[in-house]
Amino acid sequence: MKKLIFPLVTAAMVVGSATSVFAYSEKNLEAPKAADVTIDGDLSEWDTSKSLVINSENQIIDQIEHWDGEADCSMELSAMWDEENLYIAMKISDDTPLVYREGFPLDELDAIILFLSTNPDADPERTEYEATDWRLVQSADMYKDDFDFFNYIDRDMIADNQGWETQGEYGDEMVFDDYEAAIAQVEGGIVWESKIPLHNLSNDAIQQLVPEAGKTIGFDFSVLDVDLPCPGIHSLRMQSSANLDGKDRTPEAYAVDTNPSLWGTLTFVE
Repeated sequence: MKKLIFPLVTAAMVVGSATSVFAYSEKNLEAPKAADVTIDGDLSEWDTSKSLVINSENQIIDQIEHWDGEADCSMELSAMWDEENLYIAMKISDDTPLVYREGFPLDELDAIILFLSTNPDADPERTEYEATDWRLVQSADMYKDDFDFFNYIDRDMIADNQGWETQGEYGDEMVFDDYEAAIAQVEGGIVWESKIPLHNLSNDAIQQLVPEAGKTIGFDFSVLDVDLPCPGIHSLRMQSSANLDGKDRTPEAYAVDTNPSLWGTLTFVE
């Protein structure tokens, strides 16, 4: 999916009071250090008290007319870390979870988009992606209680991607090495747990992020929801950092896909 870059004044008019100045929003997720994490869909070893929640009409940035409330689409996201990995746990409410179809772009299906910078010193007021900014789409397919997981790493909006190209846009591909994920079905939705090894977000030109307590990075996330995979039908989309009014909502207008200054943040803590 190609993105359009709107002039900053347009985005400012749409965002309104949510971000009166272009800089990371006040949405901050605290990520405790991980200890004995097992990727199995069971979050009993997690501290989920520091999670961020998507559950409001104000957080819808596309297809607002298709939202039927929290049971239709909402989520709670938590994170943890160690020196080599970022761990993500998601409790997703969805009355038709894991809608997937082979060959469709992942961001037109049920999916999660993670946005993060691997440069803690990046300018929070930057309005264009740098090589250390990442848009990561995660999706999954269920067949007879087994799950296949897919990644899509979008780098098309980066002027100089430092040799890390877009990969996995049309699904059916595992872009990350050593990625682990598990899904547990629960009443009203799913619990999705994943481990992202941070060496995947680096190369000879892009330094690997090494988390440590006290570091803060740019971070945000979307949840995408469709009920049927139909050609040309884009997903209902909700964004953690958004706080919008009115009914005219498009991803291009709330341009987190191209403008990192609209993101929130993640802080690594003990």
